[in-house]
Amino acid sequence: MDDGLLENALDVVRKHPLLGQPASFFMNDPYHRPTRPQDLKLDQLKKHLPKGQLSQPSYLAAQRLLMNRYEQDMVFLPIEKPLNFEHFNGFYNAELRKALELLRPLLEQHVFGWLDDEISLSGSWDLESFLAYTSGVLEKVRDAPSGLLSSIQNACDPKEAARYYLIQCAGDFLSEASAMGRNVLGNFGPFTSELFKIYLDEYGYGVHEKKHSTIFERLMTACDLDPSLHTYWQFYTASSISLINYFHYVSHDHAKFFRYLGAMYYTEASLAFVTRSQAQAIKAGFGDNIDTLYFDEHNHIDVHHGRMALDKLVIPMIKQYGVQIIPEILRGFEEFRLLQDVADEDLFRNIEWQDNLPKYVALAREQFSGMSQAHVDATFEEPQNEISVPHAHPVAELFSVQTGLIELVASPAKSILLKAGESIVIPKGMLHGTKVLSATSRYAVTGLE
Repeated sequence: MDDGLLENALDVVRKHPLLGQPASFFMNDPYHRPTRPQDLKLDQLKKHLPKGQLSQPSYLAAQRLLMNRYEQDMVFLPIEKPLNFEHFNGFYNAELRKALELLRPLLEQHVFGWLDDEISLSGSWDLESFLAYTSGVLEKVRDAPSGLLSSIQNACDPKEAARYYLIQCAGDFLSEASAMGRNVLGNFGPFTSELFKIYLDEYGYGVHEKKHSTIFERLMTACDLDPSLHTYWQFYTASSISLINYFHYVSHDHAKFFRYLGAMYYTEASLAFVTRSQAQAIKAGFGDNIDTLYFDEHNHIDVHHGRMALDKLVIPMIKQYGVQIIPEILRGFEEFRLLQDVADEDLFRNIEWQDNLPKYVALAREQFSGMSQAHVDATFEEPQNEISVPHAHPVAELFSVQTGLIELVASPAKSILLKAGESIVIPKGMLHGTKVLSATSRYAVTGLE
């Protein structure tokens, strides 16, 4: 595509007020979605990031923009808050939609192209070998200890660690199965109806109180979180957004339908094993009296969905359409499994980081207090209340306040105040933002790798 058209599209994105600078870390409606589009350059987008570079600022910015584009195809209205009609029209604006659609193929390749590098399917596959391989993978999931439960139990503040986990889930669970809806239109015989049964289950068979997203809203409220869609938009990690975007990626392009089928099968079948530990993790944070119906419900329904996906969709479709579809089904199975592993590790590292902010201040004081100004990479001066939208860096960074007072924010509940002369080490890939609390503040950043 012509570079001029793509640059114009990026310009529309950079100038759009709903994607730009916010006044708060918390969003009041589902349309205002700060994205840091300044982190995207056209020459960057033309290359896909390798797995080892997913901490690049462009990865998070591209995932945010992709989510915006995909969700322009969905209907979002505030449930308990007033409708900001200007924001509503701005989010669904035709010019923004056109710009994001022009950029979509580049964004998708930038953030998902690395999966082709990491996953290689070789040899010939038949139904028997497919079932043997996938059942072996799922048995390992079943038998593995829960990293989530361990992370929350071992946190200094288990309650906030559990809340942070729910925030990472919220971007998906508050509009659960929206991507699936892209695949239930058209006609692929009785398989259409079998997939639609799973879709209907996710939506409570038309009973709002039983809809899975409604049950999750109640869990968020019980955990003192705002259940409104995308209140915590700025605190979603790139890896948690990737899980949402991947299902839209393989559902928006129906040439990837069989890949979607494999990813959906892995998700439904594996959740049957992990939801029990998810419920235990929430109880580790909030006590045994917290109602974990959302995860308890999935513990039995996903056993059913996993069987439906395999017995009513995957196996009969292979029998009808032949082994030619197996590599695509397997690719979706493996791609989403890898994305989930990356997201889990990212979650655990972010919990450790925000749980130990004073330790990283001490690290800066002990190891870098004498660092020369000649090593500083950049210096910024910002006015009072200026917010830096949460982002991450591809290397560890020394963040040093030279004048004024800054709040460094790692999560909705975890932050630390830094005054003139104080510094903190921000580990590679860790989400963080800042807010200036004094009349002005000047700070310096220095890469440590």
